[in-house]
Amino acid sequence: MKFITVTNQKGGVGKTALSLHIAEYAARAKGARTLLVDLDGQRNATFLATGRARYEAGTVLDLWNDELPVPRPMASRMSFDVLPGNEYAAEVDKQPVEETQKALYRLHSLDYDLVVFDTPPAVGARQVVPMQQGGLLVVPLEPEIQAIQGLAGLLHIWTDIAQEIRLDLRLVVNKRIKNSTHQEAILDTLRRSAAAGPHMLPEELTARTLVPNALKDGRPVWDYDRSDPAAAVWAGVCKQLTEQVLAVDDAETQEEAHG
Repeated sequence: MKFITVTNQKGGVGKTALSLHIAEYAARAKGARTLLVDLDGQRNATFLATGRARYEAGTVLDLWNDELPVPRPMASRMSFDVLPGNEYAAEVDKQPVEETQKALYRLHSLDYDLVVFDTPPAVGARQVVPMQQGGLLVVPLEPEIQAIQGLAGLLHIWTDIAQEIRLDLRLVVNKRIKNSTHQEAILDTLRRSAAAGPHMLPEELTARTLVPNALKDGRPVWDYDRSDPAAAVWAGVCKQLTEQVLAVDDAETQEEAHG
């Protein structure tokens, strides 16, 4: 089982949209049995993937209850399955982090090739523990000052975890406004940064209504409007991200995880 964690310490940067597209690309283009786990209490991924935001039972919170079986994932409107989010998910961040570690470890009993975590934008167990599963950390970045203020803290967390287990990092520019000198200046600073630059994908996802319109229709952008040039860029980004993590040998990852 491989893992991709999509996170940022700032909301509104396109985290959920990228999570959904990564899961769909892995399932359809790569034929990987893919599960999207919605750890964000806002449950946007659950709503966009299934058409329903609220589930009374069988949500991620069941993972924290040892007396309940591992919840059965739901089929999405796309090609992957989803473990629905829960509006009270933030409560688990008040528990010892070990409880979240045990909860997410229960996912190993499910038969999937890839698990994609859509995490909350706040530092806590639901953001950090998914990274501890290894694999790939994907950070969508909107090229605005307020959107990258938390990047240093996130990179620090990643550095600590990556010393213990293989966790690759990719920074994905999203909501890029073409011809914006302000954004270009910010991106130039990031590209020159020794901490961020080597991990940035060269492709940039632009600010387009194509993405929310496609997801409201329950489809990825490349199915919604193939004539739009942005659709090919989204597919290319998802191709790189999924191929990077799926190509990692399981034995190598387990050896690093157990020392």
